[in-house]
Amino acid sequence: MYSVFDRYIKKIILLSLSTLLVASCGGGSGSGGSSPPTPQPEPDPPPDELKITIDSQQRYQEIAGFGAALPMWTSNMLTVSEVRTLVGIGERELGLSILRTMIDPDPDLWSRGVDNLVEAKVYGDTVKVLATPWSPPAYMKDNDSTIGGGRLLLDYYDDYARHLNDYVAYMSSLGIVIDVVSVQNEPDWHPDYDSCEWSGKELRDFVRDHGSVVQADLLVGESLRFDRAYTDPSLNDTAALEQFEFVGGHLYGAEDSGTFTPYPLAEEKNKQRWMTEWLIHDADGDGAAIWGGADPDVWDETLDEVLGSVHKSMDVNWNAYIWWWARRFYSLIGDGEAAYGTVKGDVLKRGWAFSHYAKFVRPGYVRIGASVDQSDVYITAYEGENEIVAVVLNRSERNLEDVDLEMTESIQAADAFVTSITDDRAPLDIVVEGGQVQLPDLPARSVVTIVLSIE
Repeated sequence: MYSVFDRYIKKIILLSLSTLLVASCGGGSGSGGSSPPTPQPEPDPPPDELKITIDSQQRYQEIAGFGAALPMWTSNMLTVSEVRTLVGIGERELGLSILRTMIDPDPDLWSRGVDNLVEAKVYGDTVKVLATPWSPPAYMKDNDSTIGGGRLLLDYYDDYARHLNDYVAYMSSLGIVIDVVSVQNEPDWHPDYDSCEWSGKELRDFVRDHGSVVQADLLVGESLRFDRAYTDPSLNDTAALEQFEFVGGHLYGAEDSGTFTPYPLAEEKNKQRWMTEWLIHDADGDGAAIWGGADPDVWDETLDEVLGSVHKSMDVNWNAYIWWWARRFYSLIGDGEAAYGTVKGDVLKRGWAFSHYAKFVRPGYVRIGASVDQSDVYITAYEGENEIVAVVLNRSERNLEDVDLEMTESIQAADAFVTSITDDRAPLDIVVEGGQVQLPDLPARSVVTIVLSIE
């Protein structure tokens, strides 16, 4: 454990050496003097320092949670051990508090996710379930198919609402509470798999006129890039507002589209903003067995892109962040595909990194003010259950030392954890003395979570 005075020792030694060197470098004057002294090497520059400021008086959004999706279009669901790894909050577990699952257009396939959802609800007692349909049944659509887009026929709006509620009732009969039901996945995307096209006005009409049929909180939107055109009509309709609690969207192209931003209209109407799907795995190019270990390209993508997107989602006042499939070679736990180098069920580097938010920032925590005085370092902080949690991304190439935390609260105890290319949520030294907190080291290219116990 470090003393509060340890951080000054290196500086004092360097300054003392510098003074001695200067004093010993005097030469004779005039043409007959001694040879010029041999140039001495410059002392090492002082270590980079960082100041973190946390202001609990600045309060932002309540956090609903962090999550990922169950397997879809398959009977190869998660094992009990995999579910527990994902939703548990133990030493080797990731702490997910939201699971997203698919409402299949065929009710005969609804049983696929049952065992996973039962286990998740029992083992992770705060886990919420978001159920999303990719398509209504084919007979309800104008293309008579579940794939390739097509629209829900107006005459079947009520039948579709009952279809969604039948799913909720089926799960309820098995002891599973479906907390949130989405109206449609990606209404602006019409691929050759399950899909359905909706406009924002059609979503509004469905929610306004038929939303009360579904006995769960409704989520509107889930467009490809969180396009407000799919949610604004519902937010601007007084009658529709009474039928839903959440707006949601995905991040595919959102940055370039200018929609990865705060959503003031949703905040004004007191509707939570959920990021419900994103994935990236450009690190392997056309495919390579690099995902199961400590590959630098994988880590760079994880820190800069994945965690960067989680940080920004929180910073723009969104309430939830849900990754794509939890078990995949580029995701949180491995799927065992040899071509990509993962072991089925093993926690991947991306899983450890994601858990810095999911495990420590629990549902109901509130984001509070936090700032740093260095570029390439990013922070969000949260308060709940007599603690403050700060998640710091050091995306720079510099090892930062002497990290002081400034806040008005008196801190009783603290823990810190780091994930980097060499560490997997490993403990990190942190000092608490006289109610003040100091982090001796913040490693380069890392994510660090700091947990502070307050009175």
